[in-house]
Amino acid sequence: MNKAIYLFVVVILAVSSFLFGRSTVNTQISGEYPLLAQRILIDNPNDAIVNFSSLRESISAYMTENSIGGSVYFEYLPTGTSIRITGDTELVAASLMKIPVVMDLYKAAELGRIDLDSTVELREEWLDSRYGQLYLRGAGYGISYREAAKLAMIDSDNTAYAAILFSTNKLLSVDENSISASDVSFSRDSTNEILISARSYTSFLKCLYFGCFVNFEHSQEILGYLSQSAYKDQLKAGIPESIKLAHKIGTFSDTTQSDCGIVYVEKRNYAICVMLKTDSLSANEYISDISKLAYDYIEGLK
Repeated sequence: MNKAIYLFVVVILAVSSFLFGRSTVNTQISGEYPLLAQRILIDNPNDAIVNFSSLRESISAYMTENSIGGSVYFEYLPTGTSIRITGDTELVAASLMKIPVVMDLYKAAELGRIDLDSTVELREEWLDSRYGQLYLRGAGYGISYREAAKLAMIDSDNTAYAAILFSTNKLLSVDENSISASDVSFSRDSTNEILISARSYTSFLKCLYFGCFVNFEHSQEILGYLSQSAYKDQLKAGIPESIKLAHKIGTFSDTTQSDCGIVYVEKRNYAICVMLKTDSLSANEYISDISKLAYDYIEGLK
């Protein structure tokens, strides 16, 4: 065997050894974090789709035909290719902001500033009957921060959210919180409500998906709660029951309805955030239809 051929064989064997070893180790890690981006855990080839112009056109046409105002953002996570409909229109975030608050709770725990399994007693001023059932427990009821986070993510429980928000206030500096880490931009209206665009908000979901703010274990835990969401009339209604969806709704009066999440299609995961200027009843139809347009497009390319 001449020297050139020998060196070629050695290189091929070395590369093969590296790849097989890496795949074996990281596949084990992947099993622990099935809701996180596989590309941060293993060499798991994804379908490299980059052309979504027809999807943009179909969603845009649907919104125009139904005279729907608002904003839609879609990102194909294997490649980062994205589309936006109606630009970066900012709408009231409402309960969407429960995700970054829970992310801040978990970050504070990682920094040793709060114990997720310690108990907080509910205060009278936190009790809120609009979303969730925790308020029924009454003032003085003790709940762990981890359980409060679970209720805030699954049931969008306002009382659990109030307990977390109060307890994490000032635990993180401005540079340490999830808004800074995710490079999210937002503004406030005249009543101090947070306004955010669908594209900007999706950064929180992506940060969990890629494990870029809290550690893999905590990212997986939060996404796991979101995948158990009690709200199934919008994004979830537009995809098959068998497809996993980690998502969060946001409702502000009868003026802004939102649902944003990550849809787990094998090798074709995508993020979608729909924020519409409409009432809650109409939103169920509109958001589920837009969700179906996106899912059918992804499935139709197989």
